[in-house]
Amino acid sequence: MSPAKTIVAFILLLSAISVYGQPKIIISENFSANHRGWYTYTGNGNSILVKDGVYEFDTPEGGWISYIYPAIFQDKDFYAEAKFTQLNGNDNNGFGFIWGYDADSKQLNNFVISLNGYTKVWASDETRTDAKDWKKIDGISGLGKTNLLRMEQRNGQLTFYVNGKEVFRMKSLPWYGKGFGFVTYTKMKMAVDDFVLAGYTRISLPDKLTSGLVKENLGPEVNTRYNEVTPNITVDGKMILFTRKNSPDNLGGTEDASDVWYSTSPDGITWSKSKNMQPPVNSEKVNNITAIGQDNNTILLATGNDFELFERTASGWRNKGTIGVYYENEHRYFEATQSADGKAILFAAKNRKSLFYKDGKEEKDIFVMLKDAQGKWSEPINLGVSINTSGNEASPFLAADGKTLYFASDGHPGYGDMDIFMSKRLDDTWTRWSTPVNLGPEINSFGFDAYYTLPASGDYAYMCTNAGGFGESDIVRIKLPEVIRPDPVVLVVGKVLNAKTKKPVEAGIVFENLVTRKETGEAISDPATGDYRVALPYGVNYGLHAKAKGYLSVNENLELVNVRTYTEMQKDLYLVPIEIGEAIQLNNVFFEQGRPLLKPESYPELDRLVQILKDNPTMEIELSGHTDNVGNPNALLTLSQERVTTVKNYLVKNGIHGSRITGKGYGASQPLVKNDTEEHRRMNRRVEFKITKK
Repeated sequence: MSPAKTIVAFILLLSAISVYGQPKIIISENFSANHRGWYTYTGNGNSILVKDGVYEFDTPEGGWISYIYPAIFQDKDFYAEAKFTQLNGNDNNGFGFIWGYDADSKQLNNFVISLNGYTKVWASDETRTDAKDWKKIDGISGLGKTNLLRMEQRNGQLTFYVNGKEVFRMKSLPWYGKGFGFVTYTKMKMAVDDFVLAGYTRISLPDKLTSGLVKENLGPEVNTRYNEVTPNITVDGKMILFTRKNSPDNLGGTEDASDVWYSTSPDGITWSKSKNMQPPVNSEKVNNITAIGQDNNTILLATGNDFELFERTASGWRNKGTIGVYYENEHRYFEATQSADGKAILFAAKNRKSLFYKDGKEEKDIFVMLKDAQGKWSEPINLGVSINTSGNEASPFLAADGKTLYFASDGHPGYGDMDIFMSKRLDDTWTRWSTPVNLGPEINSFGFDAYYTLPASGDYAYMCTNAGGFGESDIVRIKLPEVIRPDPVVLVVGKVLNAKTKKPVEAGIVFENLVTRKETGEAISDPATGDYRVALPYGVNYGLHAKAKGYLSVNENLELVNVRTYTEMQKDLYLVPIEIGEAIQLNNVFFEQGRPLLKPESYPELDRLVQILKDNPTMEIELSGHTDNVGNPNALLTLSQERVTTVKNYLVKNGIHGSRITGKGYGASQPLVKNDTEEHRRMNRRVEFKITKK
């Protein structure tokens, strides 16, 4: 080798060491507690438990396996070792390691011994004839004594040791899945202790992620011995809806794969006894919840290749039918979520638009469907390579800010089977996303973690985990550090009321961007109470109004341009009956200071007035203009009249006959409140219209 080549080789070697180094310990498990979510079970005279500082198997005929999903680069060097002690059973029973296990195909590799002096490495790969047969060896300790099993992968070669003695050496075996754990071949009692796994892992984590996060189980009022999955927390955090699987209290009993249940809480700590949603939301068939609307008054369920919409009534819920979309899914599981503004549905499915589609492979991608201004839904759009991998992506959740996506994946590097990741949408194509970050080892366990959901505040996350609890999958909550919270929003809560009687009105609610003149979301009110809730991302000047047949809307303005923290705001919305003499203030009509020139933010409000007049072709109105008291009274009177004329001209220009509109400027002569503060002066600067003929 020439000197130049020697130097290059040396530099490359140093580079490799600096990147990969020696295998790092990923797991060092002494089983003092079950903090990694090892599977446990007791029943039918058998058990598998973490107890007394060991992981104890008391297995039936046919044996058992138990595994977790550690984060490890499978094609890099790694090693694993553990102490195994067979406590009873025949001496020709195999026990030891499994790795590369895939729960769907049941394919795996294993390295086992039996106390009668045999060992074996076995692989599901039929071509690996070197990993099939038992081998007689010396040095295996007998019943009640500990045997140390160790396996090492280095430079593409696997070496296996029993009590420090090499027993096999072969080319690396393929991994079929990510499962790594232990096996007993048949009936025996066995204890595992001091399990160590070391290897390479490179997980993308958020900057400055703090430690000390705690998963708080929601308790026995929510969680049972059955599977609780797909939690959906309301925007105010006071109610959680979820799916319970195969419970005898489902409408179809234990054969009913899933019903929707709910529980309420005043503080997120104490939860009411969960209740079945009952018909029409539930039936004796599968009922999978997709989303609870941000208004708390709509529910979306997945059904067939569409979604079914339910709306709250004064006495319960009504089925509004399917929403008219179509998606394909070849996977046995399906999850979806709806954005807070109601304009997007994200779902996880396998179909021929999946980026790494392959027949026979269970690989889901996340897609989005968007609703346009006419209420029509788009074809599914794949979120692209930043989000979707050749593995499974699942359980998407879009936070109330409309940008922050949380999802589960086994394709991005993680700590377990399915880990939860976070990414930010970068534009309106829905295909450009920031690099997903893993939410860290205190949220993601070595088992299954998915179905992540947040209230509008973003302070607590609710999710499902199989790491201990009351059943196979429990719902827990975690207080989130700022670095993994979504962008802050404003939660607007209030009632929709009849302006004359102050009684609740069942109404639709629309919010729009006053600058772009685009509708940015929708909701409905509770028919019994008038209650509504909407979560609005900051940085926008919004118009907000309710709408119902037979009423005129009083439109509200919310300036959220400078809001930078989560805020809750009370705002009742009023509807004025269409009656002669009723006056409505045009809250979202804005003029340049001291001039009769409309600002563009006024157009959505005036366009609605145009539509009202077109929908009621015999209606006639009188416009009135008002100012504050700052300035010359005569000049203010003239300004108010000119502004009335400007509004009338806009209406005429947009198709309303001028004979239907009269108007007058009143200057500062009719204030709503005293002109003693800037806020009061702002309230007095206004344009109103009054119905003079129906």
